[in-house]
Amino acid sequence: MSLVAPLGRAILALTVLASSVAAQGAITGRVTLPDNHTPVPGATVRIAGTTLGALADSAGRYAIARVPAGTYLVQVAAPGHTLESREVVVRDDASIELSWRLAAAPRELAGVTVIGSATDALARIPGSAAAVSARTIEALQPTSANEVLRTVAGVHIQEEEGAGLRANIGLRGLDPDRSRSVLVLEDGIPVALAPYGEPEMYYSPPIDRMSRVEVIKGSGSILFGPQTIGGVVNYVTAEPTTQWAGRVDARGGSGGQQFARAQLGGTRGASRGILTAFRRTADDFNGLNYDVTDATAKVGVRTRLGDLSAKLSVYEEASNATYVGLTDSLFRASPLVHPMPTDRLDVNRQALTLSHEAGLGAGAIRTTVYGYRTERNWMRRNYTYGASGGTIIPGGASGGRDRSFDVAGIEPRFRTMWSAGALTSDLDVGARYHYERARDQFVNATAEGTPTDVRDDEFRTGHALSAWVQNRIAFSPTFDVTPGVRLERFSYDRNITRTRVRRDDGGTVTRTVEDVDIRSGDDLSEFIPGVGATWRPAELLTVFAGAHRGFAPPRTKDALIYTDETLAPDQQVPDPVSLQLDAERSWNYELGTRLSPRPWLSLEATAFYMDFTNQIIEPSLSAGSTAAAALANQGATRHRGVEVGGSVDLGKLAGRSTVLMLEGNWTFADAFFSTDRFIAQGSDTVNVKGNTLPYAPRQRAHLALTAEHPAGLRLRLDGSFVGEQFSDNFETQAGSANGRVGAIPAYRVYDATLQYEVPGLSGVRISGAVKNLTDSRYIASRRPEGIRVGLPRLVTLGLSWGF
Repeated sequence: MSLVAPLGRAILALTVLASSVAAQGAITGRVTLPDNHTPVPGATVRIAGTTLGALADSAGRYAIARVPAGTYLVQVAAPGHTLESREVVVRDDASIELSWRLAAAPRELAGVTVIGSATDALARIPGSAAAVSARTIEALQPTSANEVLRTVAGVHIQEEEGAGLRANIGLRGLDPDRSRSVLVLEDGIPVALAPYGEPEMYYSPPIDRMSRVEVIKGSGSILFGPQTIGGVVNYVTAEPTTQWAGRVDARGGSGGQQFARAQLGGTRGASRGILTAFRRTADDFNGLNYDVTDATAKVGVRTRLGDLSAKLSVYEEASNATYVGLTDSLFRASPLVHPMPTDRLDVNRQALTLSHEAGLGAGAIRTTVYGYRTERNWMRRNYTYGASGGTIIPGGASGGRDRSFDVAGIEPRFRTMWSAGALTSDLDVGARYHYERARDQFVNATAEGTPTDVRDDEFRTGHALSAWVQNRIAFSPTFDVTPGVRLERFSYDRNITRTRVRRDDGGTVTRTVEDVDIRSGDDLSEFIPGVGATWRPAELLTVFAGAHRGFAPPRTKDALIYTDETLAPDQQVPDPVSLQLDAERSWNYELGTRLSPRPWLSLEATAFYMDFTNQIIEPSLSAGSTAAAALANQGATRHRGVEVGGSVDLGKLAGRSTVLMLEGNWTFADAFFSTDRFIAQGSDTVNVKGNTLPYAPRQRAHLALTAEHPAGLRLRLDGSFVGEQFSDNFETQAGSANGRVGAIPAYRVYDATLQYEVPGLSGVRISGAVKNLTDSRYIASRRPEGIRVGLPRLVTLGLSWGF
C-alpha cells in the first residue's frame, strides 16, 4: 500500500505532462525570396521573448515544435535581408503555417559592409564589437572622432594637437601612435597612407560627415586586412534617405572655431544619391590654426544587372601642426603656447570607389574597385634645446618632409547561405589585389620655409594578394560557430634615387648629396586563422568566445634600410639592406557576454588575452624614436584585461516618457614585456621584462548621462578618465627637461552638450557645447618631441535646419 500511492501519483503526473506536451502547438512554413521560389537557407525564425526558434533548411522550410498556447511575435532574419515580424496566436494541438518572403535590405553605396545597420548585425559578429549610432554622434557634437571613440570600451585615444586631425587609436593596450596597430576603414575601404607598407593615419576621416562608427575587436577582423592584431575601426558615411531631404549646419566658438556644413540626398525611382560638404576652421586652438574643407558624393542606381554605385571624396587641410612639443618648463609656465608656430602641414586627398552588387541565389556578390591619392607635405623648422634642455631655440633652416601615396585595389566578396542536413551556414568568401606606391622627399629650405634643394628622394612600392573565407555554422537557433581563415602575400621594394653619401678621400670625410639608383626588395606571406562561437541560452543573454591570429606587416622603410656607410671616392653606393624584420604576430583570445535582463538595462563584459611573439614598439619619429637601432624586432609582449559596459534607461525604469539614459564603460588592460629584453639606458643595460608598455594606461573609463524631453530638449553630460601612462620602456617617472620622457599622470575630462528643437520652426535646432568643462590642464602625450597638452576648454554655439 505504501508503494501504490506514490506510484499512482507519478503515473498521474506523467499523464498530465504528456497531455500538456501533446497539447502544445507548432509553427511551420517556408522562407523564400520575393519570387516565392528561391529559398533562403539558414534564415533564423524565432519567437520573440523565448528561446524557441528554428533554422530554414536548404529548401527554406522550418518547423518550431512544442509551442505553448498563446499570442507571440514571430521574427525572421537573414543576412542581407530585411527583418520581418508577425503576431500569431498558437492554440493547443494546432499547427500554424507561416511563410515568409524576405526582401533584400537596402544596400550601402560604394563600399564594403563591416557590421551594418541590420537589427541583428552585432549579434552576428563573431566576438566583441560595437557601433556608435548617428544619434549618439549628433548628441556628442564632437570636435573630432576622438570624442566618439572614447565611448567604446577598450579604445584608448592619444591626443596630439587637440583638434583630432590625426587619429592615434589604440585597442586593449596597443600603442596608439598613428593608429598603426588598428585597421582603419571608411565605408569598408582602407584609408591609411599605404595600408601595408606605411599604415599611418596622417589623414583621418572627418567625423563631420559620418553617420556611424563601428569597432570590431574579435575574430571577425580577419574578414578585413592586412592588420588583424588590434581590431577594426570603420567610419560609415551617410546614406541617402528614401525621401529627398537636406540639412544645413553652422556653428562657432572659442579658439576662432567656425564650421559650416550642407547635406542633400534622397531617392528617385531606381536612383539615389547624397552630397555632403563642409568647411571647418580655427585660428587659436592651443596655438594651432587649421582650415579643413571636405566634399563627398555618393550615388547609386538599381539595374537589371545589379546595383551600381560610386563614391567620390575630396579633402584639403592646411595647418601649422608640428612635431615639437613643450619642454617641462614651458608646460608649467604657459601650457597653451605653440612651440613652433611657423611649421606648416598640408594634407590633400582624393578618393574614388566603385561598386557593383548582384544577387546570386540566396546570396550576393559585391565587387569593389577603389583608388585614392594622399599628399602629405610637412615643412618643419629645425631647432635645438638650450643648455638646460628647458628652452627651444629655432634654427636657421627648415626641412620639408614631402610624401605622396597612390593606392588602388579590387575586391570581390561573395556572401551566401547554404545548408547540409540539420546545419545551416552563412558563408563569406573574398579576395583582393592591392597596389600602393609612395614617394618620399626631404627638401632643404630656409628658416621661412622657402625650398632650396632636394636632399633625399625615394620610391616605395608594394603589391599584395589576399583571400579569405569565413563560415558561420548554425547548429541551432541559439548556438553557432564561425571559423575563418585569411591568407596574405605582400611583396615590397625600396628605390632610392637621391641621398646623402659619406666618402673618405685620403682621410678627409665629406658628405654630399648624390643622384643614385639603388634598390632592394623582400616579401612575406601569412596564414591567419580565427574562430568565434556564440551561444544564446536565453532570449536576453548571449555568450561569445573567440581566438584569432594577429598580424601586421613591417613598414617598408623600416624593413629595407640604407646603411649610410663611409665609401671610397669611386665606390658604388650599395643597395638598401633587408633587415628581415618580422611581421608583428600575436594570438588573440576573448570571452564575453551580453545581457539584457530588463527592457531598461543592458550589460556587456569581455575578458581578453593577447600574446605577441613580436611587437614593434617604436617604429618611427612620430612614436618618439630617434635612432635606427630602435627599428628592430622588439620581442614578446602580453596584453590581458577586461572590458565592462552597460546602459540603464532610468526614464523607462520609472515609467516616464522622458528619456534619462546612463551609459558607461570601464577597461582594465595590463600590457607588459613578457620575456627578457635588454635595452641600453645610458651606460647601463636594463632588462625591461615585466615593465608596462609605453602609452598603455591600465585603466580608462567613460560615463555619459543623456536626458531627452518630449518638448525637443536634449542634454548630455560626458566624463572620461585615463589612468597613468609611461612614455618609455623603463617606466621612468621623473619628467625630463625637454619633456620627452616621464610619466603621464592620470587625467579626467568632462563635456556637456545641449540641443533644442525650436517649436513652431520645423527642423530648426539650436545647439551648444562645452568641452573640458573644468578647463583641466593635462599632459596628453610626450611625443613625438615633447609634451602635448590636452584639449582646452572650448565653448561652441550652433544652429541647424533640416528640410
